[in-house]
Amino acid sequence: MKFSVSEDQGAIVKVAIAGCLTQPDVAPPLDPFRQILGPDAYKRTVLLDMRDSNYLDSMCIGWLLSSHKRFRENGGKLVIHSLQPLASNVISLLHLNSVFLLAADVDKATQLAKGEVA
Repeated sequence: MKFSVSEDQGAIVKVAIAGCLTQPDVAPPLDPFRQILGPDAYKRTVLLDMRDSNYLDSMCIGWLLSSHKRFRENGGKLVIHSLQPLASNVISLLHLNSVFLLAADVDKATQLAKGEVA
């Protein structure tokens, strides 16, 4: 699994995940957002592109939740978009679609990040 910055617009940064998101990728002390965005990662607005990741294990759900909380606490924002059906079903079954900021695609994610109706 690989995290990469696909576009940095200053206020909004687009991060893509390629491959299955599993425990070894996000287990503490790893912090993928800080690794690729630096120490102020959680002060930024991140659009997390998950179109190339179709699997989330329980550790990754926990990581997404803690990351979401860190973004909120630090004045940033995490918008997850382009979820594959399997990952989307997991989030829905856990009723996390009311917790996370979710968007169907990058355009809707950008609108949501800017506070526009998505």
